[in-house]
Formats: sequence, structure tokens, C-alpha cells
Amino acid sequence: MKLIYTSAAIAALSLPAANLLANDDIDNIIVTGTRMPSNLSDSLSAVTLLQRADIERYQASDLFELLSRVPSASFVRNGGRGSSTSFSLRGNQSDHSLFLIDGVRIGSATTGGASLASINLATVERIEIIRGPKSNLYGADAIGGVVNIISRKTSDPSVLNIETSFGSNNTSETTAVAGLNGDRFNFTAAANVLHTDGIDNTESTDGVNGDDDAYRNNSVALNLRYQLSDRATWKLSYNRNETESEYDAGCGDALTYASIDCNIFSVGQVDALASSIDVAFSDQWHSSFQIGRTNDEGMELADNIDISTTYNAGEFNTQKTEATWVNNLFLADQHTLTLGLDYLRDEVTSSTNYDEATRDNKAAFAQYQIQLGAVDTNFGLRYDDNEQFGDFTTASFLAGMNLTDDLRLIGSVSEGFKAPTFNDLYYPGSGNSSFKPEESTNYEIGLNASLGNALLTVAVFNNQLTNLIQYNSSTFETEQTTEVEITGIEFNLDTEVAGWALSLSGSVIDPENKGNGKLLRRRAEQSMSFDADYGFNDLTLGFTLRSEGHRFDDADNTIKLGGYTTSAIRASYRINDEWAVKAKVDNLTDKEYVTASSFGLGNYRSVGREVMFTVAYTPSF
Repeated sequence: MKLIYTSAAIAALSLPAANLLANDDIDNIIVTGTRMPSNLSDSLSAVTLLQRADIERYQASDLFELLSRVPSASFVRNGGRGSSTSFSLRGNQSDHSLFLIDGVRIGSATTGGASLASINLATVERIEIIRGPKSNLYGADAIGGVVNIISRKTSDPSVLNIETSFGSNNTSETTAVAGLNGDRFNFTAAANVLHTDGIDNTESTDGVNGDDDAYRNNSVALNLRYQLSDRATWKLSYNRNETESEYDAGCGDALTYASIDCNIFSVGQVDALASSIDVAFSDQWHSSFQIGRTNDEGMELADNIDISTTYNAGEFNTQKTEATWVNNLFLADQHTLTLGLDYLRDEVTSSTNYDEATRDNKAAFAQYQIQLGAVDTNFGLRYDDNEQFGDFTTASFLAGMNLTDDLRLIGSVSEGFKAPTFNDLYYPGSGNSSFKPEESTNYEIGLNASLGNALLTVAVFNNQLTNLIQYNSSTFETEQTTEVEITGIEFNLDTEVAGWALSLSGSVIDPENKGNGKLLRRRAEQSMSFDADYGFNDLTLGFTLRSEGHRFDDADNTIKLGGYTTSAIRASYRINDEWAVKAKVDNLTDKEYVTASSFGLGNYRSVGREVMFTVAYTPSF
């Protein structure tokens, strides 16, 4: 089927200048969509694969800049780099997408979301994004999709890469990557140090709010793979991100609520430790057992007052402990049965007292994949038993048909659910222990087409949700909405024209609260991303255009935030085998735009024009 070769050719165009038009070793294998290795072109789910070459090509500053190229992806940011940011897939809430690091869940059990602003791309090798519900394989939280962030690894016998960057807003960043690979083992270590003075995150200049809000990040990733035998492999990974973020806030006395000037900032940590053993007991039975632990920690501090005397003080730490056993049984030609068991424990340690601070979830799941000629099918079923909200069963059915060698039709019906967070249920003064799990049913049909040297994917989806939990800024309360419907169309086109690698993606969605006919807050109805890159000799040039439509900041749709379009340019030049230089300009036109409004401090500001220069040293051994 030509789709696989077109996909590989397009991926080759994302490599640095020296390899822009010639590459024969493209890894298009993904595991997130089915919890077993499969080829990207064979996926029955809407999927985007972003590899290390894409991160280097786009010179992406952070996770959100990179993910903004994914169809139906949108984000809301409370200021500059490192500030609180939420990510939405297909118009769903940020906590409706499940985020993994090396296959292990990350995120806060109190807020429900993952601290994505903390994750540094310098420690990331690749990201697999599955759009649409995957609760049949992963349980709670996978209503909008699953994003699996995989830690940095190298394949060369020995590697040493050092990069240092500097630019606008007194930003500096240094990355070091070292790797050593033998006949039976692979080891990679990556470390990054980042500092930026940032921007003033809000429009308010009252008191101490009129200053720039700095951000610091220290990150490290370790990745070890050891071949125990011809049929067994052991893997160990560790990813750690430590952050310090200044922000604007109105602090108040804990007793009188009188206003206090405070230079407030937050310190946080997101880390993930995972260990797994993969064993091929026979050609018909492959088994994998993984254990993991992740932490999401955050604490508020101030450098001019005792923060404990204010109502802004707080510490919220979440630990997730997880164990997964997956067995893939190859029953016959093109018949595969997957059986698995999951265990997850959430623990909350906080300065706030919750009525409950732990919960366990046990689950079993099954998946049956059949290929009959030109037709592929996938049946999925999962049962979750949660000590907090009881049991839950989700199912899915996916199918694909090769209409021709160059045209593939896919469709699916998938269920999803989201467990209420500890804040939803137990936060003092606002929690509601009667909240039920959010539920969804997603209907989808898509088309994948190989048109000469172009690859086009189009998907139409309808996601129907009940019991949606969201904050209402008008009433200052968390509410559970009876019914929500999100309908949309998304597309992605990759091609090459006159030596230019072109990528265009976009979406149009209608995220409607069926109870009142209003749009869900902070969702843009239209989004579009365009990239163009050209390489010749040792020089590559690139251009990006990003656009989002208007959105409403409140559930009543009275506060309208205008749409925006930003542009960026980039270049890289390889001086010789060991040295390279890069440069980029983000927000080329210095566009001012707003994606969220704060309480009492005006709108959150956006980063203006930003220039960055990078020097890279990659010695050969």
C-alpha cells in the first residue's frame, strides 16, 4: 500500500538540512493507539507522530508550540513561557486528554490536568498523539485523546551533543545529550537548564504586578535498554522537570482578606519513573509488564512576605503508582488478541485537608484485531473498578477499508469517561461528593489518501458528553452540565512542492452546551497551522503560520476574546560535521492576542516578537 511509503517520504522531509531529502531509516512504529507496536499507516485511530527530527526542524520552544501543529489542537496560556497553560484536543477540556511519559500517567489528582508547561522538549525523543476516546485501553481521562511523551534516546554507538541558546527577554538555555550503545544495551542521558526573564503576564500594573515574570526550568532524562536474551528486554526510564514560575496575583491576608503586595511565585516538579520487561514467550505470545511512579508537586512562595500569612499559601502534591500487564496473542494470520490488567493508585498530600486523599483503580481490558482482506477491524472492551466512584465499562469498535491502494476509509464508535478529581469531590467549600463520572460516546469517520507525493487525512467526528464538570466564572462555582455535544472536521496535508516540505493542518469544531445552546468556554471554533521548510546544501529555511478563531472566556458567552494569527521564521546552517548554528523569530509581526482573562488583573498577555540564536556542537567519535 502506497500510504506507508508516502508517510516515510514526508517524514524524511522533517530531518535537518544534511538529510532533508535523503533518509532511509524512518521509524513509523507507534504503540499508544493499540498498546502494541503497529505501523503508523495502519492505524485505525486519528494519530499524529512527532519525532525528534520535527522538534529540531521547527526549533520548537516548548511542548505547546510543537503540539499546536496537531489537527484540532488548541491551547490557553496565562501569560508567557512557563505560565499555567491548558491544552485541548477536539474541543474537549484539558483534563479530558490523558498524558503519559514513557507510557506512565502523569497529572494532578487534585486539578485533573497535567503540568505540561513543566515538560522540557530537550528531554523528549518523540510524541504520539491519538485523537479521540481511548478509555477502552486506558480507562479514565482519555475522552479527547492520549498523548504519550517518550524520553530522549540515541541509536549511534556513542553520542555527545551540546546546544546553547540565547535571545529575547534575557532567555538562555543549554542542553547536553550523551549516549552509549553496545551489542546488548542502549543508554542515553539528557539534561537542560533554562532561564528567561519573561514578560509581564497580565495587563495589571498595580502594586508589584507591573514587573516581568521570570521562569526557570531544570530537566533531566535517563533512558536505559538492556537485552536480557534473544526474547527478553528490560527498559528503565526517568524523566524529571523542576520549575520556578513568577506570576501576577492579588495576595490577601489570611484572616482579614486585606490586600497585600507580594512577589509571588510557584515551584513545581513533574517526574516519571518507569521500568518494564518485554518477553516473547513464543512467536504467538508476547508479554509486557510495566511498573511506574509519577509525581506532580506544586507550592506557592513569595520573596518579600511570609506566604503562610496569606490565603494564597498552598502545597498540592500528587503521586501516581501504576502497574500494567499486557499480553498480545497472535492467534492466526492477521488475528491478534490483547489481554491486559491495570492498577493505579492516586495519593494526595496537601496543605489543604481533603475528606479523602487516596483512591485505587483496578481494571481489565481486551482488544481483538482482525484483518480480512482489505478490511481491518478492532474491538475493545474495558472494565474499571474504582473505590471512589464504583465500576465502569467502556467499549469501542474501529474499522478500516482499503478502497484502493491509495485510498483508505476508517470509522469508529468509541466510549470514554473521566473520573471526578479530588477538587471536584472534596475541595473544602466547593467540592461536591455527588458528582458522577463524565461520560462520552464518539462517532467518527475518516479518509486517508495518497495523492502522488502528498498525504491527506480528513476526519469528521461527533462527541456526545454527559455529566460534564466545568467551572462557571459567573457563579464562581463548579457545575455539572447535563449534556454537551462537540462536532467537528479536521484535516492534515503533507506534501513537497519544488523542494519545499509543506504541512497544513486545521479544524472547525462546534463545542456546544446543549443545555443552553452556548459554546463551551475557552474553545476556539477554528484553528489552522501551516509549515514550509526548504533545504539546500547545509542550509535550511522555514516558515510557520498559526491561526485560531475567537473564543469566549465565560460559560455565558459574554466575554469574547478575538481570534489571532501569528507567524515565525527559522533557519539553520551546518558549518561542518561538528558545528551548526540556528536562528528563529517567533511572532514575527509582534501580534498582541489574548487566550484567557484573569480575575481582577485584566487579560493575560501574550509573548511578543521573540528572537533566539542557537549554537550546536555535535562531535563525531
